[in-house]
Amino acid sequence: MICFKYQAAGNDFILVTSPESMAEISTDEVIRLCDRRYGIGADGLIILESSREHDFSMRFFNNDGSGGMMCGNGGRCIVDLARRSGIPASGKDDSWLFEAPDGIHSGRIVASEGNKSIVCLSMNDIASVDTVELPETEGQDSRAWRMNTGTDHLVIFRDDLDKTDVLNEGRRWRYDSRFAPKGVNVNFVQISAPGKPLRVRTYEKGVEYETLSCGTGIIASAIAAWMKGDHRGKYTLRSTSDTFSVSFSHLSGIFSNVELTGPVELVFQAII
Repeated sequence: MICFKYQAAGNDFILVTSPESMAEISTDEVIRLCDRRYGIGADGLIILESSREHDFSMRFFNNDGSGGMMCGNGGRCIVDLARRSGIPASGKDDSWLFEAPDGIHSGRIVASEGNKSIVCLSMNDIASVDTVELPETEGQDSRAWRMNTGTDHLVIFRDDLDKTDVLNEGRRWRYDSRFAPKGVNVNFVQISAPGKPLRVRTYEKGVEYETLSCGTGIIASAIAAWMKGDHRGKYTLRSTSDTFSVSFSHLSGIFSNVELTGPVELVFQAII
């Protein structure tokens, strides 16, 4: 089996292709391959498979073997792999249309040089954003925002991310009884000066630590900033490791035309 190691703003993945059939992979095998000491090491594993109606399909697993959700950074990586694998693009503007656990997505290459690319990924509409009451000391105010951008996210605003204990506070909110049984990814966001990127740090469930970036969390953070009153035409957001852009439309409570753009890199490929 040929595997490809990708990183997207430090969020790293193992990708494998199984274009003719559904690959059989066990939870134990996902955990073994993603282990950073005894395997290849990754935040997650992604399988590119054939599709009867679209260019390909995507299956995603966290490094604990859990699956069934969308991954924004992984989605951008798999679009780049589809291009490198010679899979024809059937969408507008040379975009690939593919199936994921949360529905149909499209992705296109904005720029590419060597092993690095900038990839724009379209996401599904977001029709429900809920407010969650927090103690006054938990954020800039007593509100946080919860939404599903392919997987469940909670967004908490902070005045100073450098003083935020993302690991322990993120874990506490991830396992909060209000979000049981599945839990939530937890994003801590700092709104910077006008014209400056929003800063984002994310604790990811299924990985159970702070990742260097989270694509669906970046989207959730931009939408929460809009809900908070920061109405930019296009959002620039800075994760721990790199910069993203997010754009969307808002009408009658629905966020549509959601796009996430950011970097990906093919790190290596190998036969395992």
